[in-house]
Amino acid sequence: MSPIIHRLLALSEKPARVVVGLISGTSADSISVAICRIRGGGVAMPGSPGATVELICYYEHPYASSVRRLVFGAAKLDVRTIAELHVQVGELFAEACLNAIQAAKLTTEEIDLIGSHGQTLYHHSSMPGVPRATLQVGDGDQIAERTGICVVSDFRARDIAAGGEGAPLTPYSDLILYADPVGLATNRRRVILNLGGIANVTVLDPDPNHVFGFDTGPANSLLDRLAFQLSGGELTCDLDGRLARSGTVNAVLLEDLLKSDPFLKRRPPKSTGFEMYGDAFLERAAVAHGRRDHDLMATLTEFTARSIAMALEHFVADPTVGEIIVAGGGSRNPALMERIRANMSPVPVRDSEEVGVSSSAREAMAFALFANEALLGHPTSLPSVTGARTPVILGKWSFPSASPATLTITLP
Repeated sequence: MSPIIHRLLALSEKPARVVVGLISGTSADSISVAICRIRGGGVAMPGSPGATVELICYYEHPYASSVRRLVFGAAKLDVRTIAELHVQVGELFAEACLNAIQAAKLTTEEIDLIGSHGQTLYHHSSMPGVPRATLQVGDGDQIAERTGICVVSDFRARDIAAGGEGAPLTPYSDLILYADPVGLATNRRRVILNLGGIANVTVLDPDPNHVFGFDTGPANSLLDRLAFQLSGGELTCDLDGRLARSGTVNAVLLEDLLKSDPFLKRRPPKSTGFEMYGDAFLERAAVAHGRRDHDLMATLTEFTARSIAMALEHFVADPTVGEIIVAGGGSRNPALMERIRANMSPVPVRDSEEVGVSSSAREAMAFALFANEALLGHPTSLPSVTGARTPVILGKWSFPSASPATLTITLP
């Protein structure tokens, strides 16, 4: 038997595994690393406890500004630059992983698996005539070679091959992380709202076949870009919502944006990216507004909050939403959260930390879970979410050499 197959078999038979999850979201501000202890696998069912996840360590590794510029300008990159970025981001992810392991006072020998989402450069928005395609850079082979650990990566491609949207993927992990026994008894819907670059929701249900989720539109993507421009490159986000709070909403522009946006009207399953809610969208909004200023930030913040509320009102009906749990970087923007709460009232809006799941670590924890499930042979795409023809096992495997190269580990 191949030594790799033997190792994977031995890992699958362990009662618990230590798995690292890696991701950089569409905001491209840092690499999030979650080191998790995962016991068992699968979604809890009658007679089966399913997977349980303990967060051992969460670590954020900053991107160089030069890499962030390349990610944001991906549409203008040539093939050579994209190929080189694939390797460069893989090396950065490996460095982030090794630094996190050291910060957790662990060794690479104590890590069983790595699940790496990578950095999205392109994700379709399912508009007419546009083929479904997605591209994440951050070569899993580079991570495996530098760390000496088996890596599962490139999770979205298989769902697209099976006819799905390829996003959002986290509803499967949300089933495990945010199980709601109270909701089961009261027949209320718990909605998990993730505010990354793009906003997406998971609508939980006691039956995994009835769980669904979709991208609602922008979250931080427009706000981060505008903050960067207004600050002359000093800010990567609207820190503490200060820019939005010092501006006034342009009501005419807001209504035009809400009425003219084709993505907001599409029924799920649906997914999007900064191809739709990025530089081109911001440019159109700025031209319509007449300038880039704090009023535009206030308007785009309200647009973001309203688009989320509209999505829940139009596409989540029976049973109705009982509570909204918010995770992701946007949860730290008080101006955005204030407008989400106002638009969703009287539905309670709670922070993920209140229910015991780290808001910052949630997505990285999800990809640790996906690697664990891939090892156990469990499908992690949900056709009720992505529209895939059938549930499929997500991720591609990368195996280390017998004598892996090493990175110099330096904690900032």
